[in-house]
Amino acid sequence: MILSQRQLDILDHILVNGQAWADNAIKEEHVIAKVAKYESAYDEAVAKGNYLNRKQRDDADAVAEQEQYDNASYDIKRIREYPPATDYLDGIVKGDQAQIDKYIADCLAVKQRFPK
Repeated sequence: MILSQRQLDILDHILVNGQAWADNAIKEEHVIAKVAKYESAYDEAVAKGNYLNRKQRDDADAVAEQEQYDNASYDIKRIREYPPATDYLDGIVKGDQAQIDKYIADCLAVKQRFPK
């Protein structure tokens, strides 16, 4: 479906790829109805300034989430890296001292990588 730039901008406000959605819409009326439904929300967002479409907002959220993950404190990083306690319990139940020793060594390696 051929969209005007404004229609495409409105669809891109709520969808990651408005053109792809419009191309796969069953009826043209569905596209027109969706544009009409979200036109005022798009206009309000543009009026606020620093406008970002849906894809740009999603990308910015992903970057912010990754930065938050990367900049976690040492204790959070430690928690993420420790091996599961079930490995230790499994070694105890099986009576496998090698598995217990490996679990302890893995824990000590994490403590060295992320010191207090």
